[in-house]
Amino acid sequence: MDERNEYWKTMYEELELQMKDMMSMTLELIESNGMEKQKIIEKVTKENNRLREEVEKSKMAQKENSKLNKEIRRLRLLEHKFNVTYAGKFTLKYLALKSSIKEQIKK
Repeated sequence: MDERNEYWKTMYEELELQMKDMMSMTLELIESNGMEKQKIIEKVTKENNRLREEVEKSKMAQKENSKLNKEIRRLRLLEHKFNVTYAGKFTLKYLALKSSIKEQIKK
């Protein structure tokens, strides 16, 4: 009977050791997966931050573009006023005459 008890005791101890080994392997696997997931999370976070910065730059560029378009429209309207109104036409002819006189004086 003692031999039988000894046999089962030995088997139980071996089983316990095997379970400890399996648990430690499982823990290592979980930790390694955690490290890989952490690396992926860091990579995605960096990419996300980069994309946010690009979006901010794009928004700033759109605002600047809008301002420039308004300025271009204002200047085109001013040019149109000069080309259409009598005072504008007179001013343009006066400036042309003035520049031609300056050129003749230089010669």
